[in-house]
Amino acid sequence: MPSRLLVIDIPSNGHLFPKLAVVTELVARGHHVTYVTVEEFAEKVRATGAEVLAYDSVKPLESLAADSSITPTEAFFRENVAILRAIEAHYGDDRPDLIAYDEAAFQAGRVLRAIWGTPAVHLAPSVVSNAHYSYFERIFALAPDFHLTDPVEEITAFLDAYQLADRVGEFLWTKREPDELTIVFVPREFQPAHETFDERFVFIGPSLGERAFLDDWQPPEDKHPVVLISLGTVNNLHPDFFKTAVEAFRDRPLHAVISVGDGLDPADLGPLPPNVEVHRWVRHIRVLEHAAAFVTHGGTGSLSEALHTGTPVVVVPQGVDVLPYAERVTELGIGSVLPPEHLDAAALVDALLHVSQDATVARNVARLREHTHASGGARRAADAIENHLTREQP
Repeated sequence: MPSRLLVIDIPSNGHLFPKLAVVTELVARGHHVTYVTVEEFAEKVRATGAEVLAYDSVKPLESLAADSSITPTEAFFRENVAILRAIEAHYGDDRPDLIAYDEAAFQAGRVLRAIWGTPAVHLAPSVVSNAHYSYFERIFALAPDFHLTDPVEEITAFLDAYQLADRVGEFLWTKREPDELTIVFVPREFQPAHETFDERFVFIGPSLGERAFLDDWQPPEDKHPVVLISLGTVNNLHPDFFKTAVEAFRDRPLHAVISVGDGLDPADLGPLPPNVEVHRWVRHIRVLEHAAAFVTHGGTGSLSEALHTGTPVVVVPQGVDVLPYAERVTELGIGSVLPPEHLDAAALVDALLHVSQDATVARNVARLREHTHASGGARRAADAIENHLTREQP
Protein backbone atom coordinates (compact mmCIF):
# COMPACT_ATOMS: atom_id res chain seq x y z
CA MET A 1 0.00 0.00 0.00
CA PRO A 2 1.44 3.42 -0.93
CA SER A 3 2.54 5.42 2.11
CA ARG A 4 3.75 8.92 2.96
CA LEU A 5 7.42 8.85 3.88
CA LEU A 6 9.56 11.61 5.37
CA VAL A 7 13.32 11.47 4.67
CA ILE A 8 15.53 13.75 6.78
CA ASP A 9 19.06 14.55 5.64
CA ILE A 10 21.92 16.97 6.25
CA PRO A 11 23.48 19.29 3.63
CA SER A 12 26.28 16.98 2.46
CA ASN A 13 26.70 15.36 -0.94
CA GLY A 14 28.31 12.35 0.71
CA HIS A 15 25.13 11.75 2.71
CA LEU A 16 22.73 12.71 -0.09
CA PHE A 17 24.14 10.64 -2.96
CA PRO A 18 23.53 7.14 -1.47
CA LYS A 19 19.90 7.91 -0.66
CA LEU A 20 18.86 9.09 -4.12
CA ALA A 21 18.57 5.59 -5.59
CA VAL A 22 16.55 4.43 -2.56
CA VAL A 23 14.15 7.35 -2.89
CA THR A 24 13.84 6.72 -6.63
CA GLU A 25 12.92 3.09 -5.90
CA LEU A 26 10.36 4.06 -3.24
CA VAL A 27 8.71 6.62 -5.53
CA ALA A 28 8.59 4.04 -8.35
CA ARG A 29 6.70 1.73 -5.98
CA GLY A 30 4.04 4.39 -5.50
CA HIS A 31 5.08 5.96 -2.20
CA HIS A 32 4.95 9.71 -1.65
CA VAL A 33 8.35 10.82 -0.35
CA THR A 34 9.01 14.21 1.21
CA TYR A 35 12.75 14.85 1.42
CA VAL A 36 14.14 17.44 3.83
CA THR A 37 17.19 19.13 2.38
CA VAL A 38 18.63 22.52 1.45
CA GLU A 39 17.71 24.38 -1.71
CA GLU A 40 21.18 23.72 -3.15
CA PHE A 41 20.35 20.00 -3.39
CA ALA A 42 16.68 20.38 -4.30
CA GLU A 43 16.95 19.62 -8.03
CA LYS A 44 18.93 16.43 -7.41
CA VAL A 45 16.16 15.28 -5.05
CA ARG A 46 13.28 16.31 -7.32
CA ALA A 47 14.81 14.21 -10.10
CA THR A 48 13.90 11.13 -8.00
CA GLY A 49 10.23 12.11 -8.01
CA ALA A 50 10.24 13.16 -4.36
CA GLU A 51 8.76 16.33 -2.93
CA VAL A 52 11.35 18.69 -1.42
CA LEU A 53 10.94 20.34 1.97
CA ALA A 54 13.70 22.94 1.90
CA TYR A 55 15.02 24.49 5.09
CA ASP A 56 17.53 27.19 5.98
CA SER A 57 20.75 25.47 7.00
CA VAL A 58 23.08 26.80 9.67
CA LYS A 59 25.83 25.39 7.40
CA PRO A 60 27.60 23.18 9.95
CA LEU A 61 30.58 22.32 7.75
CA GLU A 62 31.22 25.95 6.84
CA SER A 63 30.76 26.96 10.49
CA LEU A 64 33.42 24.51 11.59
CA ALA A 65 35.86 25.83 9.00
CA ALA A 66 35.24 29.47 9.95
CA ASP A 67 34.96 29.28 13.75
CA SER A 68 37.32 27.09 15.74
CA SER A 69 35.28 27.70 18.91
CA ILE A 70 32.40 25.62 17.54
CA THR A 71 32.69 21.87 18.00
CA PRO A 72 31.33 19.37 15.45
CA THR A 73 28.69 18.14 17.90
CA GLU A 74 27.51 21.72 18.54
CA ALA A 75 27.35 22.54 14.84
CA PHE A 76 25.40 19.44 13.90
CA PHE A 77 23.04 19.68 16.88
CA ARG A 78 22.11 23.21 15.78
CA GLU A 79 21.56 21.89 12.25
CA ASN A 80 19.20 19.29 13.70
CA VAL A 81 17.25 22.03 15.45
CA ALA A 82 16.90 23.96 12.17
CA ILE A 83 15.71 20.78 10.43
CA LEU A 84 13.21 20.04 13.18
CA ARG A 85 11.74 23.55 13.12
CA ALA A 86 11.16 23.34 9.36
CA ILE A 87 9.44 19.95 9.64
CA GLU A 88 7.19 21.08 12.48
CA ALA A 89 6.15 24.17 10.52
CA HIS A 90 5.43 22.11 7.41
CA TYR A 91 3.46 19.27 8.98
CA GLY A 92 1.63 20.96 11.83
CA ASP A 93 -0.85 18.39 13.13
CA ASP A 94 -0.37 16.17 10.10
CA ARG A 95 1.87 13.09 10.24
CA PRO A 96 3.75 10.96 7.69
CA ASP A 97 3.52 7.18 7.91
CA LEU A 98 7.25 6.72 8.47
CA ILE A 99 10.35 8.77 9.21
CA ALA A 100 13.71 7.81 7.67
CA TYR A 101 16.56 9.91 9.01
CA ASP A 102 20.24 10.20 8.25
CA GLU A 103 22.77 9.25 10.92
CA ALA A 104 23.76 12.92 11.30
CA ALA A 105 20.09 14.00 11.58
CA PHE A 106 19.34 11.48 14.30
CA GLN A 107 18.48 14.12 16.91
CA ALA A 108 15.70 15.62 14.79
CA GLY A 109 14.56 12.15 13.77
CA ARG A 110 14.40 10.80 17.31
CA VAL A 111 12.52 13.84 18.62
CA LEU A 112 9.88 13.35 15.92
CA ARG A 113 9.70 9.63 16.56
CA ALA A 114 9.09 10.31 20.24
CA ILE A 115 6.50 13.09 19.95
CA TRP A 116 4.68 11.74 16.89
CA GLY A 117 4.83 8.05 17.74
CA THR A 118 5.73 7.41 14.11
CA PRO A 119 7.73 4.38 12.92
CA ALA A 120 11.31 5.36 12.17
CA VAL A 121 14.23 4.03 10.16
CA HIS A 122 17.85 5.04 10.66
CA LEU A 123 19.85 5.56 7.43
CA ALA A 124 23.58 5.06 8.01
CA PRO A 125 25.98 5.90 5.15
CA SER A 126 28.87 4.82 7.40
CA VAL A 127 29.64 1.91 9.68
CA VAL A 128 27.46 1.60 12.77
CA SER A 129 27.92 0.88 16.47
CA ASN A 130 26.46 -1.56 18.96
CA ALA A 131 27.38 -2.98 22.35
CA HIS A 132 30.33 -4.81 20.80
CA TYR A 133 31.78 -2.14 18.50
CA SER A 134 31.88 1.64 18.92
CA TYR A 135 32.95 3.80 15.99
CA PHE A 136 33.81 6.74 18.24
CA GLU A 137 35.74 4.64 20.73
CA ARG A 138 37.77 3.30 17.82
CA ILE A 139 38.56 6.85 16.66
CA PHE A 140 39.66 7.79 20.17
CA ALA A 141 41.92 4.73 20.28
CA LEU A 142 43.48 5.47 16.89
CA ALA A 143 43.83 9.22 17.52
CA PRO A 144 44.38 9.71 21.30
CA ASP A 145 44.75 13.48 20.90
CA PHE A 146 41.32 13.81 19.31
CA HIS A 147 38.54 14.88 21.67
CA LEU A 148 34.82 15.00 20.98
CA THR A 149 32.25 16.01 23.57
CA ASP A 150 28.54 16.63 23.30
CA PRO A 151 26.98 19.97 24.33
CA VAL A 152 24.94 18.14 26.95
CA GLU A 153 23.47 21.22 28.63
CA GLU A 154 22.35 22.75 25.33
CA ILE A 155 20.79 19.49 24.18
CA THR A 156 19.10 18.88 27.55
CA ALA A 157 17.57 22.37 27.58
CA PHE A 158 16.24 21.83 24.07
CA LEU A 159 14.78 18.42 24.90
CA ASP A 160 13.09 19.79 27.98
CA ALA A 161 10.58 21.60 25.77
CA TYR A 162 9.50 18.19 24.45
CA GLN A 163 9.56 16.54 27.89
CA LEU A 164 12.47 14.38 26.73
CA ALA A 165 15.25 15.75 28.93
CA ASP A 166 15.36 12.55 30.97
CA ARG A 167 16.33 10.67 27.78
CA VAL A 168 19.25 12.91 26.82
CA GLY A 169 21.57 9.92 26.39
CA GLU A 170 19.62 8.90 23.27
CA PHE A 171 20.54 12.23 21.65
CA LEU A 172 24.32 12.30 22.20
CA TRP A 173 26.73 11.62 19.36
CA THR A 174 29.31 9.90 21.53
CA LYS A 175 26.76 7.48 23.03
CA ARG A 176 24.62 6.95 19.96
CA GLU A 177 23.65 3.36 19.23
CA PRO A 178 20.75 2.64 16.87
CA ASP A 179 17.73 1.09 18.55
CA GLU A 180 15.53 1.08 15.45
CA LEU A 181 15.69 -0.55 12.03
CA THR A 182 18.98 0.61 10.56
CA ILE A 183 19.81 0.53 6.88
CA VAL A 184 23.58 0.57 6.44
CA PHE A 185 25.04 1.64 3.09
CA VAL A 186 28.12 -0.56 3.33
CA PRO A 187 28.52 -4.30 2.71
CA ARG A 188 28.16 -6.36 5.89
CA GLU A 189 31.73 -7.67 5.79
CA PHE A 190 33.13 -4.14 5.76
CA GLN A 191 31.43 -3.48 9.11
CA PRO A 192 33.82 -4.21 12.01
CA ALA A 193 32.45 -6.95 14.29
CA HIS A 194 29.74 -7.55 11.70
CA GLU A 195 28.85 -10.92 13.18
CA THR A 196 27.53 -9.15 16.31
CA PHE A 197 24.87 -7.09 14.47
CA ASP A 198 21.39 -8.58 14.54
CA GLU A 199 18.42 -8.40 12.16
CA ARG A 200 17.73 -4.75 13.04
CA PHE A 201 20.72 -3.89 10.84
CA VAL A 202 20.28 -4.31 7.08
CA PHE A 203 23.60 -3.97 5.26
CA ILE A 204 22.66 -3.06 1.69
CA GLY A 205 26.10 -2.09 0.34
CA PRO A 206 26.40 0.86 -2.04
CA SER A 207 23.15 2.41 -3.27
CA LEU A 208 23.94 3.30 -6.86
CA GLY A 209 21.82 5.27 -9.28
CA GLU A 210 22.35 7.05 -12.56
CA ARG A 211 23.42 10.37 -10.94
CA ALA A 212 23.00 12.17 -14.25
CA PHE A 213 24.06 15.45 -12.61
CA LEU A 214 27.67 14.16 -12.58
CA ASP A 215 29.98 14.28 -15.60
CA ASP A 216 29.95 11.22 -17.81
CA TRP A 217 33.27 9.57 -18.64
CA GLN A 218 34.81 7.40 -21.35
CA PRO A 219 38.04 5.37 -21.17
CA PRO A 220 41.12 7.01 -22.70
CA GLU A 221 42.27 6.06 -26.19
CA ASP A 222 45.85 5.51 -25.00
CA LYS A 223 44.78 2.24 -23.27
CA HIS A 224 47.01 2.99 -20.27
CA PRO A 225 45.88 1.61 -16.86
CA VAL A 226 43.42 4.05 -15.27
CA VAL A 227 43.60 5.35 -11.71
CA LEU A 228 40.82 7.38 -10.08
CA ILE A 229 41.89 9.99 -7.52
CA SER A 230 39.37 11.68 -5.22
CA LEU A 231 39.12 13.05 -1.70
CA GLY A 232 35.35 12.62 -1.61
CA THR A 233 32.63 15.25 -1.58
CA VAL A 234 33.53 17.37 1.46
CA ASN A 235 37.22 17.89 2.21
CA ASN A 236 38.77 18.82 -1.13
CA LEU A 237 40.75 21.96 -0.28
CA HIS A 238 44.10 20.20 -0.60
CA PRO A 239 45.84 21.59 -3.70
CA ASP A 240 49.20 20.16 -2.61
CA PHE A 241 47.72 16.66 -2.53
CA PHE A 242 46.30 16.98 -6.03
CA LYS A 243 49.48 18.59 -7.39
CA THR A 244 51.46 15.66 -5.98
CA ALA A 245 49.06 13.30 -7.72
CA VAL A 246 49.57 15.11 -11.03
CA GLU A 247 53.35 14.85 -10.69
CA ALA A 248 53.11 11.16 -9.82
CA PHE A 249 51.61 10.48 -13.26
CA ARG A 250 53.80 12.76 -15.35
CA ASP A 251 55.71 10.79 -18.02
CA ARG A 252 54.33 7.45 -16.80
CA PRO A 253 52.31 4.86 -18.77
CA LEU A 254 49.28 5.44 -16.53
CA HIS A 255 46.13 7.54 -16.92
CA ALA A 256 44.81 9.57 -13.98
CA VAL A 257 41.23 10.77 -13.56
CA ILE A 258 41.16 13.36 -10.76
CA SER A 259 37.91 14.55 -9.16
CA VAL A 260 38.25 17.73 -7.06
CA GLY A 261 34.66 18.69 -6.18
CA ASP A 262 33.54 22.28 -5.75
CA GLY A 263 36.24 23.49 -3.36
CA LEU A 264 39.15 23.64 -5.78
CA ASP A 265 39.44 25.20 -9.24
CA PRO A 266 40.95 22.62 -11.64
CA ALA A 267 42.94 25.46 -13.21
CA ASP A 268 44.87 25.78 -9.93
CA LEU A 269 46.61 22.51 -10.72
CA GLY A 270 48.43 24.17 -13.61
CA PRO A 271 49.23 22.71 -17.02
CA LEU A 272 48.42 19.02 -17.02
CA PRO A 273 50.29 16.22 -18.76
CA PRO A 274 48.24 14.50 -21.49
CA ASN A 275 47.64 11.43 -19.32
CA VAL A 276 45.91 13.40 -16.53
CA GLU A 277 42.34 14.70 -16.64
CA VAL A 278 40.68 16.77 -13.91
CA HIS A 279 36.94 17.07 -13.22
CA ARG A 280 34.96 18.83 -10.56
CA TRP A 281 32.45 15.97 -10.52
CA VAL A 282 32.58 12.72 -12.44
CA ARG A 283 30.66 9.45 -12.22
CA HIS A 284 33.05 7.43 -10.08
CA ILE A 285 31.45 4.11 -10.93
CA ARG A 286 32.04 4.67 -14.65
CA VAL A 287 35.73 5.31 -13.97
CA LEU A 288 36.15 2.54 -11.40
CA GLU A 289 34.75 -0.03 -13.81
CA HIS A 290 37.93 0.52 -15.84
CA ALA A 291 40.36 1.44 -13.06
CA ALA A 292 43.38 -0.51 -11.88
CA ALA A 293 43.29 1.33 -8.53
CA PHE A 294 41.54 4.10 -6.61
CA VAL A 295 43.36 6.73 -4.54
CA THR A 296 40.84 7.88 -1.94
CA HIS A 297 40.52 9.67 1.38
CA GLY A 298 38.84 6.52 2.65
CA GLY A 299 35.22 7.51 3.16
CA THR A 300 32.70 4.69 3.22
CA GLY A 301 30.90 5.92 0.11
CA SER A 302 34.10 5.77 -1.94
CA LEU A 303 35.22 2.48 -0.44
CA SER A 304 31.84 0.83 -1.03
CA GLU A 305 31.93 1.90 -4.67
CA ALA A 306 35.42 0.42 -5.00
CA LEU A 307 34.17 -2.84 -3.51
CA HIS A 308 31.27 -2.83 -5.97
CA THR A 309 33.64 -2.60 -8.96
CA GLY A 310 36.38 -4.76 -7.47
CA THR A 311 38.97 -1.98 -7.47
CA PRO A 312 41.89 -2.03 -5.00
CA VAL A 313 42.45 1.18 -3.05
CA VAL A 314 45.22 3.39 -1.73
CA VAL A 315 43.80 5.29 1.23
CA VAL A 316 45.35 8.66 2.07
CA PRO A 317 43.36 9.66 5.20
CA GLN A 318 42.47 13.34 5.48
CA GLY A 319 40.93 13.26 8.97
CA VAL A 320 40.44 11.15 12.07
CA ASP A 321 36.88 10.27 11.03
CA VAL A 322 38.15 7.88 8.33
CA LEU A 323 40.86 6.18 10.40
CA PRO A 324 38.61 3.23 11.37
CA TYR A 325 37.83 2.71 7.67
CA ALA A 326 41.51 2.83 6.73
CA GLU A 327 42.14 0.24 9.43
CA ARG A 328 39.41 -1.96 7.94
CA VAL A 329 40.98 -1.71 4.48
CA THR A 330 44.19 -3.15 5.93
CA GLU A 331 42.34 -5.86 7.87
CA LEU A 332 40.46 -7.01 4.77
CA GLY A 333 43.55 -6.83 2.55
CA ILE A 334 41.84 -4.79 -0.18
CA GLY A 335 44.47 -2.08 -0.49
CA SER A 336 47.03 -0.07 1.43
CA VAL A 337 47.14 3.04 3.59
CA LEU A 338 49.53 5.90 2.81
CA PRO A 339 49.65 8.46 5.66
CA PRO A 340 49.52 12.06 4.36
CA GLU A 341 52.84 12.88 6.00
CA HIS A 342 54.50 10.18 3.88
CA LEU A 343 52.89 11.28 0.63
CA ASP A 344 55.07 12.23 -2.31
CA ALA A 345 54.96 11.31 -5.98
CA ALA A 346 57.29 8.33 -5.62
CA ALA A 347 55.47 6.91 -2.59
CA LEU A 348 52.11 7.25 -4.34
CA VAL A 349 53.33 5.42 -7.44
CA ASP A 350 54.85 2.65 -5.32
CA ALA A 351 51.57 2.20 -3.43
CA LEU A 352 49.58 2.12 -6.67
CA LEU A 353 51.84 -0.46 -8.26
CA HIS A 354 51.65 -2.62 -5.15
CA VAL A 355 47.86 -2.73 -4.82
CA SER A 356 47.27 -3.14 -8.55
CA GLN A 357 49.77 -6.00 -8.96
CA ASP A 358 49.51 -7.92 -5.69
CA ALA A 359 47.76 -11.27 -6.20
CA THR A 360 46.47 -11.48 -2.62
CA VAL A 361 44.88 -8.04 -2.88
CA ALA A 362 43.28 -9.09 -6.16
CA ARG A 363 41.76 -12.21 -4.59
CA ASN A 364 40.45 -10.29 -1.59
CA VAL A 365 38.93 -7.57 -3.75
CA ALA A 366 37.29 -10.13 -6.06
CA ARG A 367 35.72 -11.99 -3.14
CA LEU A 368 34.38 -8.81 -1.57
CA ARG A 369 33.06 -7.66 -4.94
CA GLU A 370 30.82 -10.73 -5.05
CA HIS A 371 29.75 -10.13 -1.45
CA THR A 372 28.96 -6.49 -2.24
CA HIS A 373 26.88 -7.37 -5.30
CA ALA A 374 24.83 -9.75 -3.15
CA SER A 375 24.09 -7.03 -0.56
CA GLY A 376 20.99 -5.81 -2.36
CA GLY A 377 21.49 -2.07 -2.76
CA ALA A 378 18.56 0.31 -3.14
CA ARG A 379 15.96 -2.41 -3.80
CA ARG A 380 16.81 -4.20 -0.56
CA ALA A 381 16.60 -0.90 1.31
CA ALA A 382 13.13 -0.22 -0.13
CA ASP A 383 12.05 -3.77 0.75
CA ALA A 384 13.22 -3.29 4.34
CA ILE A 385 11.36 0.02 4.67
CA GLU A 386 8.13 -1.47 3.30
CA ASN A 387 8.41 -4.51 5.57
CA HIS A 388 8.98 -2.24 8.56
CA LEU A 389 5.92 -0.20 7.66
CA THR A 390 3.82 -3.37 7.46
CA ARG A 391 4.99 -4.56 10.86
CA GLU A 392 4.52 -1.20 12.56
CA GLN A 393 1.06 -0.40 11.23
CA PRO A 394 -1.82 -1.29 13.57
